[in-house]
Amino acid sequence: MKNNNFSGVRVVDFTQVLSGPYASAQLALLGADVIKIEQPGTGDQSRQMMAFDGIFAETGMTPMFLSVNTNKRSMTLNLKHEGAQEVIRRLVESADVVVENFKAGTMARMGLGYDDLKKHNPRLIYCAVSGYGQTGPRAGAAAYDPAIQASSGMMSLTGFEENGPTKTGFWVTDMASGITAAFAIASALFRREQTGEGQFIDVSMLDVAISFIGPIVANYVNAGVMPGLVGNGSQAGSKVSTIYPTGDGFIQIAAATQGQFQSLCRTIGRPELIDDPRFVDRRARRDNAEEMREEIILGLASHDAPHWESVLAEAGVPAAAVATVPQMLENPQVLHRKLMMQLPPSGGLQKEVQLVGAPFKMEPAGPVGERPPPALGEHTDEVLSELGYSGPEIVELRGRGVI
Repeated sequence: MKNNNFSGVRVVDFTQVLSGPYASAQLALLGADVIKIEQPGTGDQSRQMMAFDGIFAETGMTPMFLSVNTNKRSMTLNLKHEGAQEVIRRLVESADVVVENFKAGTMARMGLGYDDLKKHNPRLIYCAVSGYGQTGPRAGAAAYDPAIQASSGMMSLTGFEENGPTKTGFWVTDMASGITAAFAIASALFRREQTGEGQFIDVSMLDVAISFIGPIVANYVNAGVMPGLVGNGSQAGSKVSTIYPTGDGFIQIAAATQGQFQSLCRTIGRPELIDDPRFVDRRARRDNAEEMREEIILGLASHDAPHWESVLAEAGVPAAAVATVPQMLENPQVLHRKLMMQLPPSGGLQKEVQLVGAPFKMEPAGPVGERPPPALGEHTDEVLSELGYSGPEIVELRGRGVI
């Protein structure tokens, strides 16, 4: 069943790469009409990312682009051309939401900021996603995900003392900012139903990243506890909770309570560790962390990681084998959740594509991927026709380089 939560909501999407497109993708999966505005000839930067060779090369339909543009329509428009202003005016008059993720001030300099566009549509909800927010000494600075991980303090928590800080292996602040922006837009749409008023939303990737390490910040500002690199350990202080090698593969165990520690010892065949003075309580385990780790590893050596994941779950000990991406895709729980979408070929791709869907379910109708990510400019003429442009007028716009 098609989800229509945002049916009738039109989103004009000026975003590119990850954070902004991920935000608008959530709205598109819930039924919004998302019109993606792209630069003629080149399009979204992500159309050239992650595709040096193989099936995605030279198609403009790369894994990065595909993953955050399902259900959208693509329209090419040269924002720097004076002729674009009239097209945008018509778009905005018909829109409910505008989303952009340029550097702070970029849209305003083109006459496309919130104060400019709300003149054409007072009910407009305008969401600006940027690295550092719309105000402050770094507001105009460019920012990619790793820079935000570094400046937020997040990177100072990730890595091992002997090797220094490292970033996460994926774009955590981009994606977190996207989902935050989607939530903020949904909230603004709800408020507009009550008040009839539009709203400006300022999403800072830096703010989002700091909010994600909120418990660690709170521990420092209130109790003076200086956080640092903990490797695979726990910022919550449990020395048992970490990653261990097994007879085959690695497993992450989070035995945070006394009861979980005791269940762990019994399950791996080392019940004598429960009453060992070195490990008898949290303080003792903290003081003898390396010796405890060695003893646990001895117990885990008899079986592989999937075995321990299963038996520890039965014993009430949170644990998970460290999975590769292929292993994750075969996980019965992932298969049961039907997280992957299969969409028709699009653009230069010659076969169906599989993409990760929305990370939540809804009843009676959940988010649905129906339309494949668009080829560059695929819906330009369609959208312009909806805005009242005639065939000859569209030809004229294309001839002038507006679209």
